[in-house]
Amino acid sequence: MNNMRLPKFSYHEPTSLGELLSIKQELKEECALLAGGTDLLPMLKRRNRIAAHVLNIKRIPELNTISFSEERGFHIGCAVTLRDVIDHPVVSEKYPLLAQAAGAVGFNQLRNMATLGGNVCLDNKCSYFNQSAFWWKSRPDCFKRGGDRCYVVKGGKECFSLSAADTVSALMVLDADLLIRGPGNERRIPVKDFYTGNGRKPHDLREEELVAAILIPPNGRGWKQGFLKKSARGSVDFSIASLSVRLKMNGPVVEDARIALNGVSTKPVRPIEAENYLKGKKIQYETVGHATETALKEIKPLSLIGCSAFFRRHVIRAMFEDLVSAVSRA
Repeated sequence: MNNMRLPKFSYHEPTSLGELLSIKQELKEECALLAGGTDLLPMLKRRNRIAAHVLNIKRIPELNTISFSEERGFHIGCAVTLRDVIDHPVVSEKYPLLAQAAGAVGFNQLRNMATLGGNVCLDNKCSYFNQSAFWWKSRPDCFKRGGDRCYVVKGGKECFSLSAADTVSALMVLDADLLIRGPGNERRIPVKDFYTGNGRKPHDLREEELVAAILIPPNGRGWKQGFLKKSARGSVDFSIASLSVRLKMNGPVVEDARIALNGVSTKPVRPIEAENYLKGKKIQYETVGHATETALKEIKPLSLIGCSAFFRRHVIRAMFEDLVSAVSRA
């Protein structure tokens, strides 16, 4: 019988960050963090994730705050919901890219529960891995389930699950950092360095650590930005590709550029050569076309989640040409 009930687990509700880190240090891989639960609970039901203990972090005030200053930019706690991000007046005014990306996640009810930190830490997705325990009884386990094979790339020697979080490309082009806390230690790393490309362990996060906050620097003058997501059924589906573009314009000339994609490979992609090519050039048809082809050479799209690599490349090409041109004219 296909049992999709939650498994039994011990429930913890710490009220301070110190208490949370102490419990997490003790339990390590035996615990899972619950914020919005929109990804964790389905994974527990499918037995894609095994956790004897679940730690609810929503009652920790430090993780639920969102603040802004002109000097330091944004500080967004990991348990702040996507709805709170979308509705924040400063986000809409100064970081519309982030509001657009958060609005592309799921549907309204999900955005009311899902958190920005949860989206940043979203586990990689795979059409095979994301099946029920009943489904997996009929076949050997894949790499992500502790087995010795990949069903996405036949004969593959590693896990090729897909990085799929919609807000990540936006945070990357906004030069955001992650504040990571552990017992007795704190570190700050750029969002782009948080993703390993390893489908089995996609995040640079130790067992006793958690992403405590997302830090976004002030948005300087002259920057224009835009976000675009393509999927089979709009925001309710994981993306074929999500693209964020941020250009610093001096009249018609690009002074600086940030480009990031997610939903295309085992980790988010920054096509650095394409960014460098755009610098110092006017946005014209030939310039955008060459930048697009340069970006595609840096991207290795996967055939996964209902989309072939061939089709994904053509979608990325169309998205890139449309968005770069639109952002430069904004």
